[in-house]
Amino acid sequence: MENFYSINIVVGKRSESYDKVNEILHNFSKYIKLRVGYPIEEEDSAVIFILFKGNNDILGSFTGKLGQIKYVKVKSMLIKKEG
Repeated sequence: MENFYSINIVVGKRSESYDKVNEILHNFSKYIKLRVGYPIEEEDSAVIFILFKGNNDILGSFTGKLGQIKYVKVKSMLIKKEG
């Protein structure tokens, strides 16, 4: 069953890891309904907020691949539907 998830990604050492993050985001783009990113240039980092629609297996694959990248932290949260 597909659900909506809120995913927060913190990218440290952006200059080293951002290309890998973007590749994974591109590979899972059909599940990404909203993406907002904010670079923090003075700290060489970034924060990305994603609204993701998929099942638990797809979510696990997505967050697992992101979590394997050095300097990347990922947190996801199920968004429960009302009614």
